[in-house]
Amino acid sequence: MSKNKALNLLQLAKEQVPFGIYAIEKDKTLELRNDKCKSITQLKDLKRQFKKAGYRVYANGAD
Repeated sequence: MSKNKALNLLQLAKEQVPFGIYAIEKDKTLELRNDKCKSITQLKDLKRQFKKAGYRVYANGAD
């Protein structure tokens, strides 16, 4: 998949998850997710877990 197509797909995923993680990336592999969170604390904890495992995290909500 080209980078442009991947960016378009990320934009669509971003619109579907208003508060949570919509994608993670590692070693040029993009995994779409639908992790909806109920609080900022929950979102931050989930982001930390993925980042600790070496992923780049795409999320809506707390930055």
